[in-house]
Amino acid sequence: MVKIGIRLFPRVNCRQIVLTLPEQLLIPFHNHSNQKPLYSGLMVLVEACLSELI
Repeated sequence: MVKIGIRLFPRVNCRQIVLTLPEQLLIPFHNHSNQKPLYSGLMVLVEACLSELI
């Protein structure tokens, strides 16, 4: 738990976030030939957006 605690934002009680893709992106993401960098890039952007929001 210590390792997890280091990565959490102070005074933020929520530790889970559900991400959904817009319907227009579901099929392109699903059919992409190399999904790993696609989803990795998405997670980087999501983290940046959430960090700015918090």
